[in-house]
Amino acid sequence: MKATFRHKPINILQTLIYTLLLLWSGISCANTSDSSFEKATSELIFSPINSNFNTQYALDNQGNSWLKITVPSHLLDKPLILQFPSTHVDDYCIYVKQKDKWVRIIKNTDLNGGLIVPQYQENHFITTHSIIYLKSKRPYVNNGDFILVERGEYRSVILSTMIKLEVFYSLFLISIALNFGLYFIFKDKVTLIYCLFIISVIVICLLEDGLFYFLSAGQYNEMLTLGILMPISCLMFSLFVYLFSDIQRLSKKLKYLYLSIFILFVILGISLYLTNNRQYFILLINSALLTALISIILALVYSKRDLSIRMVAYSFSIVALAAIGYYFSIYPGNQLLSFIDMDKIRIILSIAFVVSGYAIWIKVKRLKVDHESLKTEFESLKANQAQTIYEDLKRKEKNPSTHTEENPIKEQSLQDVLKDKYQCTDREIEVIICIWEGLSNQEIAEKLSISLSTTKQHVSNAYIKMEVKNRSQAMILKHTINT
Repeated sequence: MKATFRHKPINILQTLIYTLLLLWSGISCANTSDSSFEKATSELIFSPINSNFNTQYALDNQGNSWLKITVPSHLLDKPLILQFPSTHVDDYCIYVKQKDKWVRIIKNTDLNGGLIVPQYQENHFITTHSIIYLKSKRPYVNNGDFILVERGEYRSVILSTMIKLEVFYSLFLISIALNFGLYFIFKDKVTLIYCLFIISVIVICLLEDGLFYFLSAGQYNEMLTLGILMPISCLMFSLFVYLFSDIQRLSKKLKYLYLSIFILFVILGISLYLTNNRQYFILLINSALLTALISIILALVYSKRDLSIRMVAYSFSIVALAAIGYYFSIYPGNQLLSFIDMDKIRIILSIAFVVSGYAIWIKVKRLKVDHESLKTEFESLKANQAQTIYEDLKRKEKNPSTHTEENPIKEQSLQDVLKDKYQCTDREIEVIICIWEGLSNQEIAEKLSISLSTTKQHVSNAYIKMEVKNRSQAMILKHTINT
């Protein structure tokens, strides 16, 4: 989102408001231009931040964060723009020295007092002094990273930033397009859930990159918006991991676990909405990210041998840990984690989506191989069924007294043989009966209301217990048992 300037028409009421603001700024100037402001700043103990000696950080007795910014000599006495490229650096004041007086700059107004609607909060000013002070009520100061340029150079700086964002979002859109394509080809709901998860991540990144701030002119509740989006995204990711790794054996336990987590999210969300307390937000965000980590751990525990699942789990576990560190650096104000910024999050996300895209491709390729094998087995099965029907007809011609009413008894005896002789479970017996009925794996999954991966696992286990290798041999075994 390119930062654009939008000067709103100023009517008489707005002019009066701006005049009052400027007068108030002048009063602030009078209050801060005397020795009290210089005395207050001189009592602060500044130390370099982010290995940059031109920017120093201090904390006063009231818990306010201060930055002491050195303005390069070639920028003095020129129209400047100072911007922190983060939506989380918002509750602050900028003080510059003009005509030997310390003046507080009114955010999001140009040098003529006109309103602007930027991507992030902007500060326009001219100063002849080499020091600028920032006073923030919040501890998070974006690790001291900011943009301070002459106004004429600002657009070129923003353009280079936009190029990086375009590459990042282009990768997201490519991932969405590819996975939607896979969904329409294979009709696998896992790819659809993954696409929805990517879209939720894009929305969160757009919020972090200032789109919501720009569209609402800063009039939105940042914590509440994130408090809604983050749990939705993490639950979507958990559902994707659950389906992708096919951990159906834990369905009952996971049902109660995720139901409890959902109730927790609702309680914390309502508490955040009613109180706007950051502690509830911190609990909500980190609970959501921990939910994603729980899903990753379950996938790793129950799918140790599946390379594609491990690739997805490892890559997104790094994303979850980085996101936890990022939000801990912002809201509790942990300076040790302040090196984690959105640029690093974007890089990690890009790698994770590339790796997970490759993992999904591996799984789709494996499904294609299974599909070809299934097609071959099905053709062989059709041939065997035709031969069996022909033999049955000949036998009925020789023995016309044979009635089909005996089939339920035979079917029951077949089930007893499978359970007693071959030690098959009830689910495996159901799958074997479906195979004997000529159903494909996909048709079995739909009939028994289980996933395709679970169906394949039951088929594999049944083949091992019956000591057969394919459907043809399974049909032969059926006729062997009957005789």
